[in-house]
Amino acid sequence: YTDYQLDRSAIRKAMRRPYLRAAARFVRGPAVDLGCGVGELLAHLPPGSMGLEINRATVEHCRGQGLDVAYYDGWDDDWHLAPVGDTGRQFDTLIMSHVLEHLDEPVDVLRRVFRGAGSLGIRRVLVQVPGRAGYRHDPTHRTFVDRETIHLADIRPLLDGEFAGAKENMLRFNCRAVLGVPLMREGGAYGG
Repeated sequence: YTDYQLDRSAIRKAMRRPYLRAAARFVRGPAVDLGCGVGELLAHLPPGSMGLEINRATVEHCRGQGLDVAYYDGWDDDWHLAPVGDTGRQFDTLIMSHVLEHLDEPVDVLRRVFRGAGSLGIRRVLVQVPGRAGYRHDPTHRTFVDRETIHLADIRPLLDGEFAGAKENMLRFNCRAVLGVPLMREGGAYGG
């Protein structure tokens, strides 16, 4: 999979640039890039940011590029994000960019990730998923994720608990907050 990510065509790389820029603008303070892949986004995040990745070859590739990446299997950790807590550092943002579509139970994993992030004091979460064309392009995609997949009711308990105050942003953005628009504890508009 590392080679697949590194060998993207020039067109695919160009298509990814806008979402990488948008994600990087959203970040405040050091961030955790959960499922960081080959580090395309991680390389543009603020100093002190780290990546978590399940593919060991990809972890080694990232480390070879000078990126702070730890091997992480969320299923073994029940998505508590233990490597993040083990650093003793504070992270302000968690990004899951193009991860949920690789999972069989994306809503369940998202709930667990939100709980883990909230327990670590992470104040912003950004989740990005591909559209239909992007979903069909990658043979490792397992579940198409859109508004029909993730309903406001699925995450409302998290907004009332770990991410209190985010509900206003979620409602303002009509549930797009989980699909590429900020879901954050503090107020403010996308990229603001």
